[in-house]
Amino acid sequence: MVKGKEKSNVSLRRDPSWKYSVQVDVGGEKTYVYLKCNFCGKVVKGGVTRMKEHLSCSHKNVAPCASVPDNVKDEIAAYMKKSTTTKHLQQEQFDERIEQGAYYGSESGKGSTSTINNRGARGPMDQYMVNPGEDRGQTQMMPAADTREGRRQVCMDIGRFFFENAIPFNVATSPAYFNMLRSVGLYGRGLKAPSMYELRTWILKEELHNTEQSIEEIKRTWSETGVTIMSDGWSDMKSRSLINILVNNPYGTVFLRSVEASDEVKNAEFIFNLLDGVVEEIGEQLVVQVVTDNASAYKAAGHILMEKRKHLYWTPCAAHCIDLILEQLGDLPQHKNALSKAKKITKFIYNHSWVLALMRKFSKKEIIRPATTRFATSYLTLQSILDVRQPLEAMFTSTQWLNSAWAKKPEGKEIRRHILNDKFWATVTYAILSTRPLVQVLRLVDAEKKPAMGFIYNAMDEAKELIAHNLGGEEASYREIWDIIDARWEVQLHRHLHAAAYYLNPQFQYSERKSSNPEVKLGLYHCMERLIPDLTVREIADLQLVLFRNREGFFGLHAAKSTIAKRSPVEWWIQFGDSTPELQSFAIRVLGLTCSSSGCERNWSTYSQVQTKRRNRLSTLRMNSLVYIMHNKRLRDRRLRNKGLKDDEDPLVCEDVASDNEWFIDDETNLPLSDLQLEDLSVDVLRGDADQGGASTSATPHTSTSSASKGKRKVGTIEDDEDLNFIDTIGEEDSLEDPFSDGT
Repeated sequence: MVKGKEKSNVSLRRDPSWKYSVQVDVGGEKTYVYLKCNFCGKVVKGGVTRMKEHLSCSHKNVAPCASVPDNVKDEIAAYMKKSTTTKHLQQEQFDERIEQGAYYGSESGKGSTSTINNRGARGPMDQYMVNPGEDRGQTQMMPAADTREGRRQVCMDIGRFFFENAIPFNVATSPAYFNMLRSVGLYGRGLKAPSMYELRTWILKEELHNTEQSIEEIKRTWSETGVTIMSDGWSDMKSRSLINILVNNPYGTVFLRSVEASDEVKNAEFIFNLLDGVVEEIGEQLVVQVVTDNASAYKAAGHILMEKRKHLYWTPCAAHCIDLILEQLGDLPQHKNALSKAKKITKFIYNHSWVLALMRKFSKKEIIRPATTRFATSYLTLQSILDVRQPLEAMFTSTQWLNSAWAKKPEGKEIRRHILNDKFWATVTYAILSTRPLVQVLRLVDAEKKPAMGFIYNAMDEAKELIAHNLGGEEASYREIWDIIDARWEVQLHRHLHAAAYYLNPQFQYSERKSSNPEVKLGLYHCMERLIPDLTVREIADLQLVLFRNREGFFGLHAAKSTIAKRSPVEWWIQFGDSTPELQSFAIRVLGLTCSSSGCERNWSTYSQVQTKRRNRLSTLRMNSLVYIMHNKRLRDRRLRNKGLKDDEDPLVCEDVASDNEWFIDDETNLPLSDLQLEDLSVDVLRGDADQGGASTSATPHTSTSSASKGKRKVGTIEDDEDLNFIDTIGEEDSLEDPFSDGT
């Protein structure tokens, strides 16, 4: 039995294992740290790492704790898993190097002949000594890197760089930001910063080369899977007309170029020539489909393209079509009533800081759900409001609300009346029940984790059936909604590709509920004629359909049957289609297709960020290089994020809120966004949590300044080259307290 005197842990220790153990002295032993488990009493030698392994029952290096509660075991295991992620490993490597390094003035590295391995290395005595070879008059010694004050000064310099150059705070979440700091730390003192000339010449050229190399791996897969050309047009804040061109396959999306078309008439002829040139550049034999939005010029150009190019398809963007369906449903009386009142509620709450703080106190969550499309935002926010019905009702019947000045104001009374009205909640419920299945389809086609082509045909049929079921099954209750859906789906969206992909998807081919609609097989053979130009190969693929349909050969293997739902259709065909190579190639090319051009829309802002007032002298070549690098880096980062996307994470939800979001911008002001005063737009939202501590207990609310501040000096305006991350204003509860002050 180990005897020792327990020591109280009075220091601030962040590792969670300190909550469930205490440090003990063992016979005057100083070489190792001994910790005693609070649950089983076992004394562990080796510090917090082994204590974590003991509490998490990992069976590594130490016996597991027999008495640890499940919640503690899960907490410690989750903490250990998180610490092994790439981001944390990079940060730990950076911090470790910083602890070994030194910080000197910009002149301190002159004349240094140290190698990169030992440049900047310091020991405990270095904080009291100066290199005799350095000029004491010009060199300013900074505190040692392992001190609190040393890190504080470095952080202040980094922050000053952000502030003086109007760099958005969310840039600090970029992987490139961490890589930059790590590289500087590893180099050590004496680093000569790259000049403006170097950044715009050889560094830009080399990064362009690196970007091209990184996407070359995806390009090598194009011959196997075929590709989709995605195109979408838009106008930026300077009224420039731009068209993004991207190329997609199951292995990722590649940005090709952004075309400025301000001087062009964007008719069918111009769009056709643009798309036809891209097809020619990539190779017609690789292109399976071209996806654009459903505007009349794009639609006409798509038909002309199919007339010229006999072995590809033009299809409208499914996400755009479904969003238009949601827009039309929003004009129905019950939907319109629910959306109108819900917007009044969110605008009232998010434009008044005291009310916002009170809402956060009761609901513990945000009610605005920013999504990738405008109308998806509307219905996701409706669902969010319904989810917090009870907290909202409790809030507007609480003593804090009833004793406040807002309870006596007309707008406050109106909002309270809506919240406590059962009819309002009935209309919200109806709107959600009649649109939720369509939002699910939008999630399917907008997600990038797996190609949606093999699922959209069945998803639309199931969405219609589910809407009918949600509304009671009576035809009179759902017929109007079905008519709106059919007008878009049957007339505009539905294509032979959707039916062929449904037939080739093993999840539906081998299902007892497989559709027997003749249009499925018709779509299959239409696609085979168009996508398999060689008659002999087409006949072989046709004969191989029997093996697929009857589960013969590889298709009859137990592994093929048991992994149908566990693999994507493309992966399943790659794994089990070897006995039917001609049919396998056709199936992969069809099932690997995307259904939307949303990849273009998510990168609209890239061009605006490059071509700003500060960069209006960029040459065309240099500007295009910057756009190409930024676009493809973002696509790569999103592809990596999607690989780690959990099944319960919503692909529709955005990380930030559009600055003109109709759910919190008051309709009273008709000024363009660039003329809005910053304090008018979101000062209350920005202050939200800061006021929660004191203002939320006050009976006098902070009123919105949108009307009172008109005519005053502008506090700040949103310029076209600034990036205000509005999610920070409504979803984050940031503290501006100094983390280095003694009082924290």
